Amino acid sequence: MFDQLAAIDARPPLYATTTTPELWSDPHISGKMLDAHLDPHLDLSSYRTEYLERAVSWMIDRFGIGTGRRVADFGCGPGLWTTRLARTGADVTGLDLSTRSLDHAGALAEAEGLSIRYLRRNYLTYREATRYDLVIMIMRDYCTLPPDGRAAVLATVRRHLRTGGSFVFDSAAAFTDVREQAAYAPSLMDGFWSDGPYFGFHHTFRYERERVSLDKFDIVEAHRRRVFFNWVRYFTPDELAAELTAAGFTDVRVLGDLAGAPYDSRAPHFTAVAHEPPSEGR
Repeated sequence: MFDQLAAIDARPPLYATTTTPELWSDPHISGKMLDAHLDPHLDLSSYRTEYLERAVSWMIDRFGIGTGRRVADFGCGPGLWTTRLARTGADVTGLDLSTRSLDHAGALAEAEGLSIRYLRRNYLTYREATRYDLVIMIMRDYCTLPPDGRAAVLATVRRHLRTGGSFVFDSAAAFTDVREQAAYAPSLMDGFWSDGPYFGFHHTFRYERERVSLDKFDIVEAHRRRVFFNWVRYFTPDELAAELTAAGFTDVRVLGDLAGAPYDSRAPHFTAVAHEPPSEGR
């Protein structure tokens, strides 16, 4: 028992493994995550409705979204953003790993008579001929990726942006707010991790030099033990701009949020806007 608890308590190597696909493929967990997405009063899995409405309005005005424009939402979830963008008449595509979320998004589009294309795809490996005027990635998804994952998604975005097209996403910034901690509870997080009885261990680790945090959840059930990893890379605006520029983007700008507010260095996150440069043959 001591050795098992010691293993649970041990700090994993940086980016030892990722478990994002498992979160979205597990029937119980994906249902709980969808519930969080759809709660208009939570910022857990999606933003609150009031902020979402302001952000979409800013995107429509800033990028001229409407008929004749193409938009993609990488990690679209249940369609909260794609639905609002499609109401403008734009040609909208949503990508996500969760069948449950995509089913909800499709039903929402059908109820409103909107023609939105939903694809169950991994945006790291997504490939087709379609090019977009705007690609968005919401809820700081970019920061949850390891370095090779971030490089892959930037390459995917550039591959699918039209010349002069824009990439908009939000980034975590408040690494100083992260505290190392450990917690234990039966049915940790009110049954989030399983519909049966379990014991849950939650550890938060800081990786100082890399400005990365890890929330590790060890879920012990009668017949199995599962471990889930939530990595977050915290960027400064200069770090993020350098990463985007190195990947070939131009005119990188930093804003305070997805609704176009000015940058505030005290805020826990910020928004980046980057552009696909002109290129011969495109």
